[in-house]
Amino acid sequence: MTERGGERKFLADAALGRLARYLRMLGYDVVYLRDEGGAAVLRETLRTGRTLLTRRRDLACRDDVEAFWVEADAVSAQLTATAKHFGLRFTPEAMNRCLECNEPLTPVSKAEVEEGLPPHVRKTQNKFARCPNCGRLYWPGTHYARAVARLLEALRESR
Repeated sequence: MTERGGERKFLADAALGRLARYLRMLGYDVVYLRDEGGAAVLRETLRTGRTLLTRRRDLACRDDVEAFWVEADAVSAQLTATAKHFGLRFTPEAMNRCLECNEPLTPVSKAEVEEGLPPHVRKTQNKFARCPNCGRLYWPGTHYARAVARLLEALRESR
């Protein structure tokens, strides 16, 4: 099992970008190799000791890596199957990773970001976080509630 400090770490291959984003929403550390072929994916999996998530059966069946073959086409079914296989759950770490680059988010004050906010967000939101790597800004708007509902539904179905 690939866990450090209690946190399971994954590596998702090129076919699983949407699943990688959903797992990041759950707070899991997921490296996504969007432009890499099978050999590069295997090298990186072996180098980092992460659990490989793949749509390729030939990669999932190897003895030298811990891997999970994600058979489903729909991302909701992929998330449900992955959550069931690994016993994933919604934790306090959820919604604390950048969806784009996987870095843990850093809380920032409204005063630090207020100038660049859309007027509606400036009026309605008070909690913000920023990715220290790419600078992307996050807040719990309506998209947050919808994402949490989708995640909870997939996790309910995984039981």
